[in-house]
Amino acid sequence: MELEISHYRPSTSLIFILLGTLVSIWIVRIYRYRASYHSVHGSLKAPPFSMWLGSMPATGDIYKNSPMNTHPMCTMTLLSRKHNLDGIYYLDTWPISDMRQLCVTDPEVAAQAVQKFNLPKYHIYPQMISHITGKTSMLLLHGSAWKRTRAPFNPGFSAAHLTTLIPMIVDDCLIFHSTLSSLAGTGELTQIEDPLTRLTIDIMGHVIMDHDLNSQISENELVNSFRAAVEHTPNAMLVNPILNWDPNRMFWHWYCSRKMNNYLKKVLQDRMKLRAEGTVELKRKPAIDLAIDEYGGEKVDEEFMQVAIDQMKTFLFAGHDTSKHDEVFGDIGSTAEKLKTDSKLLNELPYTTAVIKETLRLYTPASTARQGSPGLTLTYNGTTHPTANTMVWINNHTMHRSASLFPLSDSFLPARFLPPSHPSFHLSPQSSIPKDAYRAFEKGPRACIGQELAMLEMKIIMALTIREFDITACYEEWDRKLGREKPGEMLDGKRGMFGHRAFQEMKATAKPVDGMPVRVSLAGSHKV
Repeated sequence: MELEISHYRPSTSLIFILLGTLVSIWIVRIYRYRASYHSVHGSLKAPPFSMWLGSMPATGDIYKNSPMNTHPMCTMTLLSRKHNLDGIYYLDTWPISDMRQLCVTDPEVAAQAVQKFNLPKYHIYPQMISHITGKTSMLLLHGSAWKRTRAPFNPGFSAAHLTTLIPMIVDDCLIFHSTLSSLAGTGELTQIEDPLTRLTIDIMGHVIMDHDLNSQISENELVNSFRAAVEHTPNAMLVNPILNWDPNRMFWHWYCSRKMNNYLKKVLQDRMKLRAEGTVELKRKPAIDLAIDEYGGEKVDEEFMQVAIDQMKTFLFAGHDTSKHDEVFGDIGSTAEKLKTDSKLLNELPYTTAVIKETLRLYTPASTARQGSPGLTLTYNGTTHPTANTMVWINNHTMHRSASLFPLSDSFLPARFLPPSHPSFHLSPQSSIPKDAYRAFEKGPRACIGQELAMLEMKIIMALTIREFDITACYEEWDRKLGREKPGEMLDGKRGMFGHRAFQEMKATAKPVDGMPVRVSLAGSHKV
């Protein structure tokens, strides 16, 4: 027995030696990687940095006084304010992230990255959203593949074409108006995000496919699968694929994708059949019809079929995000009829437009992450900064909340977006918006393809509802309903941000926390 034991001792020792060597090599690599941060960051202001943990302690410290479920772009705004950071700064959060981040909050540098150089999307995007959008989504493609995919769908989202679809959008919004009327009648506490999401999805169904999803009045297989896919999105705080691996999530991704693909394939096949029979309405073409026309008419193949399906899912994904004033029309019936017959009315709502833009400034829908490259540098205050092995993160939220760009940056002041000729412009805290500072829909070649539609939707929704309903946030009541401590309080920032109980949480995109619990009532001074 002693001979047998002694026989294995050299092997055991060798194993420990090998493990010790590997650990030593790993430690040296970490040290060198962390040490290189200082040469990359240079003279830029930086949050506190640890040679072993990088920027993680500094970012983690922010979460002591901010919600754990908030969107990362909001957390970075707090980080920037706390340490008075420059318009660009580097973060090193490996292994939570697989590479360094160059955070950009300066409009000029953002324009370099997105508009001038049009850097490709960050390589982790497919891991985060391809289960929702499909792998050939224009959100995920680059270069010539992206151009080929986006080009056929551009006509369907032009401002001129969208005006032909206004009657369909108005009809969907009238259903939403009925929903608000019912809620006002019952006075029940409700999460307003749900009916609003269903409204925008119904609108997208008509604009993209001329298809009645009817999700506002009934359950729909596509909508349910889509929303389940969103719920099973990986944690955006853990972009390292190893840390984000989850077998259960993988099953849900496969299941939801299969259900959505089958549904949309049937819709597309039915559409092709109607086109072949010549029974489609030519005056109001959905985006998919224009895309088919651009592609070559009725001669579509399986490749185009899958690309089209992925773009339809992409548009659903993008579309599901989206004070009283003097711009009134009349009662709901006459307002709806006016909008259907005179689309120019929507261009005559400067204050409504300003309210929408100011809301999107304060509650920015998204930021964008781009992939740096070895041969590309970005210039800030006359100094060039490398982007090799770096995620270039354009944080529009921090930009929009910057007091140097938007005075009184945490205040809701729509007048800043009014034309100087408007009688309320004197209420604006600034004479103009700095160039490239407002990026609610991003800028450059990859700016949101649906921004015209989003603005159109919001104007119509407001025109049909703002005079008739008061919608009041009820977070205190919601907290009490769920048995939470100190209902309505922000808990020293752990349950609220920027002075408000409402904040943006991360659910694939930025969403109002808790689905925005509200009560709806009739506007007493504007009852019809």
